[in-house]
Amino acid sequence: MSIITLTTDLGYRDPYLAIVKAKIIGSNLTHHIIDLSCDIKENNISDAAFIIKNSLPHFPDDSIHLVAVKFIMDRSSNNKTSNADNSRYLVTRYNNQFIICPDTGLFTLLDANFKEPVYQLYYEGANKHHFFLKDVFVDAAIHLLQKKDILDIAVLIDDYYKAFQFESFVNGNILRGKGIYVDDFGNIITNITQEKFSEVVGKRDFSITLPGARITKINTTYDEVKYGNPLVLFNSFGYMEVAANGKSAFNMLCPRDIGTTFDFNLIIEFYD
Repeated sequence: MSIITLTTDLGYRDPYLAIVKAKIIGSNLTHHIIDLSCDIKENNISDAAFIIKNSLPHFPDDSIHLVAVKFIMDRSSNNKTSNADNSRYLVTRYNNQFIICPDTGLFTLLDANFKEPVYQLYYEGANKHHFFLKDVFVDAAIHLLQKKDILDIAVLIDDYYKAFQFESFVNGNILRGKGIYVDDFGNIITNITQEKFSEVVGKRDFSITLPGARITKINTTYDEVKYGNPLVLFNSFGYMEVAANGKSAFNMLCPRDIGTTFDFNLIIEFYD
C-alpha cells in the first residue's frame, strides 16, 4: 500500500482538493491519500518546509509528497529578488521518499546540506500551470507509483533554486533564535532545537525575556503554569516552543503592527 500526501494552499471550501483526490483514485492503483496540510496561508514556503521536514520521519519508504505551494511573484518590480521559478516543477528522492514541488527552494529549506539528485518534470501545455497539482503532479506521482523510471518524465538538473532558513546562533552569553512556525493553537515554534539548547546552555541558569514576562525554566507540559500564563517547552519535534496555557501565545506576544509579516525574535541569556 503506497501513500500520497498533499500539502497545499487549496483549503477545504472549494472543490479543488476533492478534484485532485478524484484523479488519484481514478488511477486504480492501491494507495492511501493523506492531507498533510492543505491550508497553507499566503504562499508560505517556510511553513510548507517545516511541515514536510517534521512529517517525513513518520512515513514509510516510497511515500510520495506533493507540495503544491508557490511563491507570490511581484511582476510590478524590475528587481528580481530570487531565482525561484513557479513554472518549473521538480522531483527528488530524499530520505527514501519522493517530494514533488515547484522550484521554490523547498529542498534546501528541508536540509541546508541537501545533495540529492533533482529532476525537472516534463509537461506540455501552458494551461497545466493553472491547476498544476492535478495536471502535472498527480501524473508524476502515478508514474512513480507504477515503479517506472523517473527519467521517462523528467530531466536531471543542478540549477534549482536554493533557499536557506535563518539559523540560531550564539553571541557571547546569548543564544539567539527566531520563530519559524505558528500552529493553529497560536504556539510559536522557534528554530532553537533541544540539542542546540543542551549544547550551549546545558545546566546553567538562563533567562528568556518575552513581552510582559521573564522565563527562567523549561516546562514539560502546558499545565505547569496558570491559565493564560506564557511558558517555554520543547515540543514533540524537538524545537523550543513559546506557548500560553489555554491561550494563543502569538496573539499575546507578537506586536500588533507587524501586519502579515511574522518576525519573532527569541533571546536566551545564560550565566556561568
